[in-house]
Amino acid sequence: MKLLSPAGNFESLKSAVFNGAEEVYLGVNEFNARNNVDGFTVENLKDAVSFAHLFNVKVNLAVNILFKDEELQSAVDLAIKAYNAGVDAFIVQDLGLAKILFDNYPEIELHASTQMGIHNLEGVRAILPYGFKRVVLSRETPLAEIKRIKESVNIEIEYFVQGALCVCFSGNCYLSSALFDASGNRGRCKQLCRLPYVLENNGKMVKKGYLLSAKDINMSQRLKDLEDSGVDVLKIEGRARRTEYVATVTAEYRKALDGKEFSRDNIALAFNREYTAGYFDGNSKIISDYNNHIGLKIGKIENVEFGKKFNRVYISSNRELTPKSTFKTFSNLKETAVVTAYDLKKDGHSKYQFTTTQNLKIGDTVRLIIDAGLENEYLQKTVKRKVEIDLYLQIGKPIRAEFVVNGEKISVLGGVCQSALNSPLDQDRIRENFKKSPIFDGELSFVVFEKVFLPVKELNEFRREVFDRLESCLISVHQKNLDLISVNLQGKSFGLLTGESHAIYSPEKYDIKDILEFKNNCEKLGKKPYLDTPNFALKEDIKILKEIIEKTGVGIIAQNYYALNLCDDYLIGAGLNVYNSVTANALGKPVLQSEKEMANFDYPFMTFRHCPIKEHLGGNCANCKYIGGITYSLENGKRFKLKRKKLSTCTFYLTK
Repeated sequence: MKLLSPAGNFESLKSAVFNGAEEVYLGVNEFNARNNVDGFTVENLKDAVSFAHLFNVKVNLAVNILFKDEELQSAVDLAIKAYNAGVDAFIVQDLGLAKILFDNYPEIELHASTQMGIHNLEGVRAILPYGFKRVVLSRETPLAEIKRIKESVNIEIEYFVQGALCVCFSGNCYLSSALFDASGNRGRCKQLCRLPYVLENNGKMVKKGYLLSAKDINMSQRLKDLEDSGVDVLKIEGRARRTEYVATVTAEYRKALDGKEFSRDNIALAFNREYTAGYFDGNSKIISDYNNHIGLKIGKIENVEFGKKFNRVYISSNRELTPKSTFKTFSNLKETAVVTAYDLKKDGHSKYQFTTTQNLKIGDTVRLIIDAGLENEYLQKTVKRKVEIDLYLQIGKPIRAEFVVNGEKISVLGGVCQSALNSPLDQDRIRENFKKSPIFDGELSFVVFEKVFLPVKELNEFRREVFDRLESCLISVHQKNLDLISVNLQGKSFGLLTGESHAIYSPEKYDIKDILEFKNNCEKLGKKPYLDTPNFALKEDIKILKEIIEKTGVGIIAQNYYALNLCDDYLIGAGLNVYNSVTANALGKPVLQSEKEMANFDYPFMTFRHCPIKEHLGGNCANCKYIGGITYSLENGKRFKLKRKKLSTCTFYLTK
């Protein structure tokens, strides 16, 4: 399995490379799902890609948002410029953009973004005609479905193993868009899930707190299971995180992948809101009591000596600490303070003291959120790329170096070697000279080595020429020269289906008798019947849906790519995120709704694969406490209803 790390800026890119990533992913300007990250531009992208390639690290560019018709030309232009600059692959959500790129540039490698919501075999099969070589499965995809995909389809599987876990199903969060015209599918998510909510059951308050704030994923102890399931690439989330996070998590996962001892505590220090394996083993409790980094519990406040300006704080710790580290203190689950201990010093066994202006309280729990010394170790790590170089030193001939890049033998000549009268060059001296490169570690083989002399200046110039040529070859082999094209939208149109010719049934439970009754009523009214399908379905769910369609003969509303393979009679629902005419025409069916028309949008704001009932009301599937009437409310009074759809398992929805 390969390790894929995030790079929100150049420093994070370097840290990912130096700490063991085999691939990195990054974004440019506004055309990616992290447009709040001010990292790379078209102008400096080439330098970033070149740096990664010097260390044999692949670069994947995230162009993973939805595009309007008038933006497609710019998106294609960006992709081609990036490909010519050496980008290895593109992470794409918009089916229209994927179709344009695949139709016109089949040599470009496309990866299906997690925002496409691909989570089952049928969904993978639906996108294969568009040229995708890799699928970034949604975080909700369980182990059994990963195996099912890998056993049936020849496609690379990328899976999130570390970082933020969205509470909403991939690509189907519309809450930010509805309330603030800030679409998560356009890279503008306001992270409303991290706010406090009040949960009510038929008007009675049940619970309040961070009820939609999901824990972070940590799969560091499940790598064997991931490998056995067929996962090819392990993805670390976090382009918006600090460079120290990228360095730490990459380094620890590198150790784990290499079979070395790694530190789960160090991973937790990088960032965590509590940890979970997500949906890998099926639905589980994923909601955290926190909405931000809580670090690692190390002890408590033992004593506070209050002064006129500064207070001296004494804490216990089960961990060695370094000055300039940062702590959070908690009383029960409530955060009480954040303090950086610049003058931290040891005060006996497992005891430390520092001064602060803050009024900290005796007995509060202390959690370490930044270990300054540890982070500095990760940030200082560098590596060099090993390269085999053959050297030829013959009297009366130029010193010559030969190396192989991408199967091609390259030769570099230097100054003419003179006959050594007194002090011939020795091999150790030359090897030491070739260690001076900040990028390369030259492994020298002396094919011909006579007693020659070469001035130090000429030897230095030769070394620089060898490594400059090597660098140029390693970079240029990835650069291309594709021509830009004009995106032709003539003859294409994107309009939502209107009229009263059809009727849609969106049940809570998929009962064949109810669906047949719906169909009969539609026939009496002269309307075409359509059954709404859930945007998430596992193998058993798909089996149930196919049986219903076969026995009732109804058409369906496709809310996810898997549904395109259920039958031929379908309409496109909001869950498929059609945003432009190219996507609409590629799907070839009428489109009912689109987030683009949010004013008339009538679709759930969020989709939950966890069970809010188990999380907040208790019980289990055999003793389900769901009876309806459950709402989530924000502090501003905005209230949302909780509804569900039930097949083999339940999927919950947050609606108006």
